[in-house]
Amino acid sequence: MTALVARLGGLAIGLAGASLLAMTLLGTIDIVGTKFFSRPLPGTFEATEALMVLGVFLALPYTQARRQHIAVNLVVTRLGPTGQWALDVLAQALTLGVFALLAWRGWVLGLNSLAVREYASGIIRFPVYPAKLALAAGATLMVLQSLLDLVSAFRAERPDQSHSEPPPI
Repeated sequence: MTALVARLGGLAIGLAGASLLAMTLLGTIDIVGTKFFSRPLPGTFEATEALMVLGVFLALPYTQARRQHIAVNLVVTRLGPTGQWALDVLAQALTLGVFALLAWRGWVLGLNSLAVREYASGIIRFPVYPAKLALAAGATLMVLQSLLDLVSAFRAERPDQSHSEPPPI
């Protein structure tokens, strides 16, 4: 399962990167068109809005797998190894719970949006359901990665159970 989640995470980060590139290109074309030709690119706002969801939610599992989220360690560094382990397990469990809720509701709303072919109103009609489904897919991958991380944390030897030093005589 770890290899499958890693492969899906790699695919998702590729799509997230492509969405960021697309946002950059759309923004550039829109700015150049507006500034030099007085013709903005229609639908840039709506497209960027949808692509932002892909850029964020599809990048989360990859970032989680590499433990590269921004962290503030003011409290953690003051704890001993057992406290650090306990906070890590708690953080993994909370992450799993929050993203499970996001995935569940994301799929409900995304599939409903797909069923009714939901479009955003604006200068051009822009489909909303791909972004909602991408949110659900990204959150689902994050659930899988968080589950793997939580299992890994429980399998790791707790610092208080370490046998690195012999007991005093």
